[in-house]
Amino acid sequence: MKDFTFSFPTRVIFGRDAEGRAGELAAPFGPNVMVLYGSDRIRRSGLLDRLTADLESHGLTVTLFGGIQENPLLSKAEEGRRLAREKKITLLLAVGGGSVIDTAKAVSLGAKSTAPLWDIYSGKGKAQKALPIGVVLTTAATASEAYSVSVLCHDELHLKVALEEPLTRPRFALMDPALTFSLPPRQTASCGVDIFSHAFERYFHKGQQGTLRSQMCAAVMRTVIAELPKALAHPDDYDARSQLMWAATVAHSDMLGFEGDFACHAISHVLTTALGLPHGVALGILMTAWCKYMLTDETQAIADFSTLVWQVPPCSSQIQTAQNGISAFQEFLCSAGLPVTLREAGFGNVSLEELAGLALPGGAGTLGGNFRPLDYSAVLSLLQLARG
Repeated sequence: MKDFTFSFPTRVIFGRDAEGRAGELAAPFGPNVMVLYGSDRIRRSGLLDRLTADLESHGLTVTLFGGIQENPLLSKAEEGRRLAREKKITLLLAVGGGSVIDTAKAVSLGAKSTAPLWDIYSGKGKAQKALPIGVVLTTAATASEAYSVSVLCHDELHLKVALEEPLTRPRFALMDPALTFSLPPRQTASCGVDIFSHAFERYFHKGQQGTLRSQMCAAVMRTVIAELPKALAHPDDYDARSQLMWAATVAHSDMLGFEGDFACHAISHVLTTALGLPHGVALGILMTAWCKYMLTDETQAIADFSTLVWQVPPCSSQIQTAQNGISAFQEFLCSAGLPVTLREAGFGNVSLEELAGLALPGGAGTLGGNFRPLDYSAVLSLLQLARG
């Protein structure tokens, strides 16, 4: 096991009606709270009114900032930054999932910095301060509620970058699984695959293999396999939703370790920005293609993954075991109503060369590497498998 330093400073309140403590936990940070949210789903459900009333009952002034879309945009974050400064905001309360929380993280940095936000996210600038953030989680997938990483999309350049910044780790996260009941089935499925991917990419790390790590990663993946079908069949199944919600936080808050082979995530950012695919949909297509790409040279690793995670019986040949595991993976995606190829997703004629060029501009460099680095040729081959 490698040496490491671990800290989990986010205070998590998990369970029914956890959001009822928003005012109590927000009050110590100051008088002016900005509530960030996405669609009108939280308004229609009455959650927004309940939160506003609770915050105001604790003497707080509330500013609403809605309309945040999937794949958080630089322009929206800049808008929020200006509003936060104008209203002298002292706490950002993100009500939603990854996109809302990531937008809050960008706003938190921008409100306390004179540098352009894109400079901060592209590595040209560095923030020294950030507004504190609290979270009311309504979508379980990214673990952004308890993690210091956020992503931001440039509207004009069509680039999606990730930033690791400890200043943006939320101070508290209110996690009520019942708030995910109203998620549409396809979004529930996409979120489940996103959870799976965070454990999948940590599992495939040659320098971090070990009994505890491998079994913990496998446990998260098997939780998704067991609980996602229940949540899809019965959207108000509290136990299934709670299992998925906590699995999401465990998978991507460094509880499973800090490192992984994140090639699929890097390529998925291209598919979400260039093609508009939901993040989890893109990841499902890419993970199965990645397994196929690795099948010949890394047969034992894919076979071990198949028996441990997909629990397929060992066959007389490792390659057959591995293939059976990949088939089980694809069948799971199909049963969740998700495509397993770009062709099934409606992008059979897309230029794979163009996508590979977006993943590796100029054809230079590599993606991943903790399992096996992927150069331009390898990325193109993987995309060919993904197209189907």
